Amino acid sequence: MTFSLSIFPELSSVTVLELSSTATSSTLNMNVDISALINLEIFKSPGNIGISSLTNDLSNNINLKTINIGNCNIGGIIPDYSNVTTLSTILFNDNSYIGYIPSLSSNTNLNTLNIGRNSLSGSIPDLSNNTALVSIIGSDNSLSGSIPDLSNNTALQTFNFSTNNLSGLVPSLSANSALIFLNVSGNSLSGSIPSLNNNSNLTDCYLSVNNFTGDIPNLSGTSLITFHTPDNSLSGYRGGDITSTLTDFRAPINDLTESAVNSILVAFSAAGGINGNILLQGGTNASPTGQGISAKTTLVNDRGWTVTTN
Repeated sequence: MTFSLSIFPELSSVTVLELSSTATSSTLNMNVDISALINLEIFKSPGNIGISSLTNDLSNNINLKTINIGNCNIGGIIPDYSNVTTLSTILFNDNSYIGYIPSLSSNTNLNTLNIGRNSLSGSIPDLSNNTALVSIIGSDNSLSGSIPDLSNNTALQTFNFSTNNLSGLVPSLSANSALIFLNVSGNSLSGSIPSLNNNSNLTDCYLSVNNFTGDIPNLSGTSLITFHTPDNSLSGYRGGDITSTLTDFRAPINDLTESAVNSILVAFSAAGGINGNILLQGGTNASPTGQGISAKTTLVNDRGWTVTTN
């Protein structure tokens, strides 16, 4: 069934179109034709599982700023929006899109991109021209290749490409001082975890289930609340103070040395945080000794922490 707005020529001046999630039924399998809306700036239809496709993919709507068709029933290939330079928000998450992510180099106003939970393949495109980018989410796809250079993305606050097939090194994050949320868990990334010294706004960092080696970085310059690195091959800890806000620290199933385990526990005890959670068990992680045991006892008995070690 095709629902066409072209039969209403007077709608050509419409700039905002919102189809609520109750506008269609999953039994309609509706094909929406909005080609008549040549001045459209905002199109929102999240949660409309009855929409199976768009006759007009909106790539010729050159005034378009926002497309939100997340959690619909839309498949096929993501259109190329290189000529829609006004685009600032693209929400295509929770659909059935396949194929590659198109080039974003012309979309210099792009602020938010969410293409998570589709069936996309190929690599993350070059983001060097997307200097306005604040949030990019591509989790739960089948993307491969490396994470592109992010040094031009100084406004970036959210980067989430968890549960893909990414490999190689995580690029330097030294230019991303605005970064708040980083999740690259569930990939095949390798090498060292990059320095976080310049990421003073970082609150949540998820690096689990990769192939990272070397040290857990110095975390003293961050605002971390959550730091997860389970199931890697990390052996050391680079030291430094730990902020009292960091109350969820998980590094089980690694190769942490006795010195690293002791240093982590002592740092948390010195930070003065309360009611937190530290996981250091599993893998070939060493058991705490001496000062590490004393710090663990203080955290558990006096600060209300849950601390699990080998």
